[in-house]
Amino acid sequence: MNNLFSVFSRWSKASKCKTVIKRLQCRLKLLKDKRDLIIRQSREDILRLLENGQNQRAFDRAEKLYEDQGTVDVYELLENFCEFIMINLPYIWKSRDFRNDINGAASSLIYASARCGGDLPELLKLRRLFGDRYGNKFELAAVELLPGNLVIPPLIKKLSAKSVSDDAKFRLMKEIFKENGYAFYYDD
Repeated sequence: MNNLFSVFSRWSKASKCKTVIKRLQCRLKLLKDKRDLIIRQSREDILRLLENGQNQRAFDRAEKLYEDQGTVDVYELLENFCEFIMINLPYIWKSRDFRNDINGAASSLIYASARCGGDLPELLKLRRLFGDRYGNKFELAAVELLPGNLVIPPLIKKLSAKSVSDDAKFRLMKEIFKENGYAFYYDD
């Protein structure tokens, strides 16, 4: 009788979750590769601008480059969460309880769905799947960062909307210059 009950408590949408995660992983890889190409080109553009004495234009472009690098960092975090969920999918399928490490990965994916859902529609599907599995309270806690959520702090920081400081732009420009064997001097 206990085996019969365990069959009914298993998650019937585990295979759908697996499919959605695989699609998300593919999309993340494509978007990450595209963004990496943009980053490489932006770094070259900034270097050329600095070489030609167009410091203000280079400074202005550094903000977009900084944001693009942050986006790649977010994609890498999401890839890691997807991989973690895939590894733990048999546990999720069999058990209704939620270990903190799985909670953190699922919460982070749900949190990201509210901020990246336009670029990554699979996140919205995962949000619904995890919401169905663990309840609306769990979903709301992750999206709204309510007490009890286990969204990973680096993801929260990366997805927080804020402007890039001038100091961060200068550091990025200095890094680009040093990578290419130049001494960095910024003249306004």
